[in-house]
Amino acid sequence: MTSSGSEATPHDPGQAAAAGGAPVHSGVDLGRLRLADWAVALGTLLYLVFMVLPWYSIDGFDLGSGYRIPGVSVNGFDSGTLTVAFVLLLLASVWALLPAFVDVAVPFPRSFLTAGLAALAFVLTLVEWLSTFDAGFTFFGLLTFLASAAVLAFAVLRLLPELGGSAPVPGRLAGATQWANGPTPQFGRGEQHPAPPPAPPTSTGEPGDRPPGA
Repeated sequence: MTSSGSEATPHDPGQAAAAGGAPVHSGVDLGRLRLADWAVALGTLLYLVFMVLPWYSIDGFDLGSGYRIPGVSVNGFDSGTLTVAFVLLLLASVWALLPAFVDVAVPFPRSFLTAGLAALAFVLTLVEWLSTFDAGFTFFGLLTFLASAAVLAFAVLRLLPELGGSAPVPGRLAGATQWANGPTPQFGRGEQHPAPPPAPPTSTGEPGDRPPGA
């Protein structure tokens, strides 16, 4: 007995999952990411760089009689609060870039978690940066704070379209939201051009090439 075509089962696991109604996503697909997702990751990388660079440096000096105080250099990772803030930003970046590798279903707007982690990191960074004013202004401390603010801004722009509210996004914010949620350029693939039409056959002057009736 032979089975009908409608009873045939797909051999591809992806086709089987699609037949069950579940979304199929396998492999790496960077096209699923938006500019805001990359901006969150880039801001976290800059945050790391500014944390590693020295915020304060005190040169060593000689006290005489063979006693010397060594120099001291302090960076952002000497603060436990800023270290926790960096871990939060790192988690936010991983969550933002995760759709390129795997789908994770959540019962709330997906970017809400990214924005929440970024907001908490921003608050911790602001509080700790303000507390350093007792020792003096630090340029890399300012850059660290600005990096956390940039990550939060892009995380919020990524979240706005997912909220699905009926109220439209006002003016310039709408343009920024549209830009931040635009597709990322696919580097290395190049622009696809249609193949040129085949050239018409040319006559070689042979008798066989003459049109009928000539």
